[in-house]
Amino acid sequence: MVRSRGGLKTWLLGVSLAGFFLLTAPTVLFAEGEAETVVEFSFSESCGACHGSEPEYPVLGARLGYDTSGHKNNANSYYANGGGCQRCHTNEGFIEFVNTGKVEGFVEYPSQPGCFTCHTPHETGDFTLRTTKPVQLADGSTFDLGEGNLCANCHQARQIAAKLVQAMPAEKVSSHWGAHHGPQSDLVNGTNAWEFPGKSYSSSPHKAVVKDGCATCHMALPEGRYAFSPELGGHSFRVAGEVHEAGKLNVSSCVTCHEGIKQVRGEEIFDLSAKADYDLDGTVEPLQAEVEGLLERLVNHNGTGLLQKLSPPMYKADGSWNSVKSGQRSLEEVGALYNYKFILEDRSKGVHNATYAIQVLHDSIAALDPSFISSKRP
Repeated sequence: MVRSRGGLKTWLLGVSLAGFFLLTAPTVLFAEGEAETVVEFSFSESCGACHGSEPEYPVLGARLGYDTSGHKNNANSYYANGGGCQRCHTNEGFIEFVNTGKVEGFVEYPSQPGCFTCHTPHETGDFTLRTTKPVQLADGSTFDLGEGNLCANCHQARQIAAKLVQAMPAEKVSSHWGAHHGPQSDLVNGTNAWEFPGKSYSSSPHKAVVKDGCATCHMALPEGRYAFSPELGGHSFRVAGEVHEAGKLNVSSCVTCHEGIKQVRGEEIFDLSAKADYDLDGTVEPLQAEVEGLLERLVNHNGTGLLQKLSPPMYKADGSWNSVKSGQRSLEEVGALYNYKFILEDRSKGVHNATYAIQVLHDSIAALDPSFISSKRP
C-alpha cells in the first residue's frame, strides 16, 4: 500500500486477515528536495512502547482517565469552532495556535482536544509536551510554572478586568459577560481580578512553590487500594470525582505540601482550616467553606445575596441570571459581578490562591454593603 502527502511517501507492507491489517516491517522514506532518508523499524521496536503488551508508556490507563475528562466530553469542538474559540476548543486550532501564534478561519474537521493536542509522540518518539513556554496572559502578566504552562494557554481569562469593568447600562451586562469561564491561571498568578482603587493585593505561596503548577496537583495519582478511579488525577485532571458512587477528593494532589490533609466527611472539600472566619458567619471553617460563604454573600439560593438585591437585580432569587433591558450598573456593582464570576468560574473554591480570592471577595462585598466589616481580610 502506498500513501503520499506532499514530500512524504510511506510504503506499508502487510496482509489482510479476517478484515484486519497486520503491520509487518514498514519502510518510511522522507524526501525533502533532493535529499532522502530511509528509516526502517519494526512494531516491537517503535510501536510497542505504547501499544505493546508490556508498554513503556501507560497509554491505555491514561486514556481511561482522558475518557472521563472535560477535554473529551464537553463537546466544545462541535460548536466553538470560530471567533477565536477554536484556539482552545479544538485539537486542530490549539496546534495551529502553538505553531503560529494565531488561528485563522474555521477548522474544517474539528475534533476534541486529545492525546496529540498536548503530546507529540510520533514526532519526537516520546511524550514530550507540545509546549512549555511561559504564557503571557490577557492582562500582560506572565504565567511561568513549568509543565503547567501548557495548560495556561487555554485556562486563562479572555478579558482584562481593568478595561472591562466600568459603569454601564444593565443591558450591556449579559450572562456571558466577564472573564470567560476559565481564569485559573490568572487566579494562581494573583492578577486580573477587579482590584478596587486604594486596596492592596497579594498571593498565596502556590505560584512560588509548586514547580509545574497545574500538572503537579491535577495529575497526581491517588493512592490506596480503593482510591484509584479514572475520574481522579492523571489524565482526567480532576481533583474531585466519583469512587464507589460517592464524591471523592484526591488528597494526593495536596499531601506533599499539606501533610495529613484529608477530605471533610460527606463534603467535597479539604479539611485544611482557614486562618480566620472570613465569611463572618461566627465559625472558622475549612478554607473552601469560607470562600463558599463569601460567594454566597453575593449570590445564594435563598435570594438574599447582594447581587440579588440590587435594583434591578443581577441574579434572580433562585440564583439564575436575571436578564434586564433597563437600568444602570454602577462601577462597584460591575466590579463585584466580575469578581464573583472570576472566583466562581475558577472552580477551586479558593485553593488556587486563597489570599487573592478572599481579598477580592471581601472588597466586592464591602463595595455593595458598607456595613460589612472586612477586618478579617488577609
